[in-house]
Amino acid sequence: MTDYSPTLPEVLADPHSAYAELRSKCPVHLGYGLENPLYTLSRTEDIVGVLSDTSTWSNRQGPGITKSISVGDVQRDDPPEHTHRRQFLRDPFLPSAVQRTAPQIKELAEEIADNLAHDGRSCELHGDYALALPVASFCALLGVNIDDREKFSSWADDMVAGMTFPERGAEGRRGINAFARSEIEHRRALKAEGRALPDGFLSYVATAPYGPDGEVMDLQEACNTVSQFLVAGHETTTSLITNLMWRLLEVPSRWDRVVNNPSLIESAVEESLRFDPPVLGLCRTNNTKVTVAGIDIPEDSKVMVLYASPNRDSAVFDRADEFILDRPLQDTKRHLSFSWGIHYCLGAGLARLTARIAIETLVKYFPSMRLSGETERIEAPFLWGRKTLPVAW
Repeated sequence: MTDYSPTLPEVLADPHSAYAELRSKCPVHLGYGLENPLYTLSRTEDIVGVLSDTSTWSNRQGPGITKSISVGDVQRDDPPEHTHRRQFLRDPFLPSAVQRTAPQIKELAEEIADNLAHDGRSCELHGDYALALPVASFCALLGVNIDDREKFSSWADDMVAGMTFPERGAEGRRGINAFARSEIEHRRALKAEGRALPDGFLSYVATAPYGPDGEVMDLQEACNTVSQFLVAGHETTTSLITNLMWRLLEVPSRWDRVVNNPSLIESAVEESLRFDPPVLGLCRTNNTKVTVAGIDIPEDSKVMVLYASPNRDSAVFDRADEFILDRPLQDTKRHLSFSWGIHYCLGAGLARLTARIAIETLVKYFPSMRLSGETERIEAPFLWGRKTLPVAW
């Protein structure tokens, strides 16, 4: 059996090489050493099969290695509950609604870039720039002040770590739940008094009809919904920005091409999603015993579905292990970085918008930007991004 674990140093450093070996030698891998035994699927056809078969493959124990249950989280729902919840959440994530967040994201991006330009000739791009923008997107979507973005970031970091190491997620979950509870109760009180509500997702979740008789969403369920979107969008969008800048700057001619032709930014965002997906994989749980690639998987197993593996499969993508800046969009968008099927990421449009604004702003302010040191990987084994990205200009 192939020697594989998501926490091995060589896998953390180069997961895609490990996934290629799994695809060719061990498409269904069983590993121990984490909280639960973990099956890992790496072949494209098996992954698409899981994502297509929601009657067999369930989200009921959560998307992480840890078995968890949380009401109000589309990542832990199955049909018909998932269908109802996703339909309820659709409107706040329509392209027109997402586009309304653009001015606030752009304003913060330009404010940070302007400050960096005046403060010196170098920065750490992850912490000094990219980390703040997804929180700005989240706050703009919620309809709350972005001045508290540091605490949102801290809560999200805790909860992301908790997907693999459960004891580390409790404090962040308490923080975001207390915030969401207070804001939702405030908005419900405003509506009861006949007063105007702030625009945004929080007001929608707090007051929009949800139940069969028009009743609003249960308070804890509404809090969990807000919490889930913070976790889903924070670290992943930060990683999208830093991964893309890492690839553009590691080959200076790539960055020069984008500076000279900003119309390449959309293609660059999609190629980054394909080549360096911020989420390497998420778990499903099988409702019955199944056989995949000749391997029996017992009922109620934790099964990691490696979204990132098909993205580098040469049977799916031409020159799959090359970062091609102007790869045709119709080809690149076949990546599975936002999952596929009924669980396709609701926030995909917001992530793309935030990344595009982030890169456009850097092109405008720092056309001579270059890498100035070694990068470091973020900690969570099933996420992929740069924890540090030192740059100069």
